[in-house]
Amino acid sequence: MELVKDAFSVCILFALMGGLAGSLLVTDYKRYGWFMTILFVLLGMIFAAAVTDYFFPQNHPWLFASVGVFAGMSTTSFLDAFKAAAPKLAQRIINIVSKKAELFVGSDESTKE
Repeated sequence: MELVKDAFSVCILFALMGGLAGSLLVTDYKRYGWFMTILFVLLGMIFAAAVTDYFFPQNHPWLFASVGVFAGMSTTSFLDAFKAAAPKLAQRIINIVSKKAELFVGSDESTKE
């Protein structure tokens, strides 16, 4: 139980909420689809928690929330810039992740359209 308390302190929870808000502000589900939107939101929350935990002291939770918003907003831009800078590498990574997701879910001929 102590591990959970240490991992999810009040400051980290504020950073996660800020990352959620920032990611939802900038992610366009019409452009990316629902799956990518959810992925961007999760990545934004993780990035916000990582940035705030690494760079800021634990005594200002409101600072974590505000920085988390900006960190969450930047996630989509980073991923778009990565895709523009290295499209072949991005496509390889997407293919690898898709294959692993199919193995995890258990894809067969009955699930394909």
